[in-house]
Amino acid sequence: MSEAPKKVAEIAVILGIPESEVREIAKEYEVILPGKKIGKVAVYEDSVVDRFRKVADLRAQGLPHEVIVPAIRGGKSLEERAIEDMKKMGIAVPKEEPKEAPKPIPRTETEEELILAVRSMEAKVVSMDHRFAALRDKNEEDMEKFSDAVASLSADIASLKDQMFTLWDQIASLESFLREQSKENNKPFWKR
Repeated sequence: MSEAPKKVAEIAVILGIPESEVREIAKEYEVILPGKKIGKVAVYEDSVVDRFRKVADLRAQGLPHEVIVPAIRGGKSLEERAIEDMKKMGIAVPKEEPKEAPKPIPRTETEEELILAVRSMEAKVVSMDHRFAALRDKNEEDMEKFSDAVASLSADIASLKDQMFTLWDQIASLESFLREQSKENNKPFWKR
């Protein structure tokens, strides 16, 4: 009894890689990763999920598309087939040094799971780093706003202080004037 077809998000969870990477693999390798469209959503059988794992592994090793497709198919590339057909027809084929694709390193299932777990953790670390960077930026903005508010408040306090000294100077001169007046009239200035 086969299990239900998997969506891209489910495949990403199974493989432990970001969903965006699974979507990229599905688009780039749709020739070897057949899926069914249900509305706008693509779903894949379990056998194709295993191919996703292999493609992700080969990509992680740095192998190009031209090497991965034949490796997954288990056959020859289109270029190799075309050269064979040309030879059969008697067409001269320019000799090029054969390109040997690096063969994937066979790994045990435990090693594959470990690699996928490490990739998953790397993705999580990158995500956390982005979050911390966003928080740092927000804190810097908040500190800048706070510093601006403190600077504005300091300027207001300095202005009020100047006004207060001016007011005290006016009071002192008024007091002095009233004392002079009281001396001239021989009455204290507060009894007028």
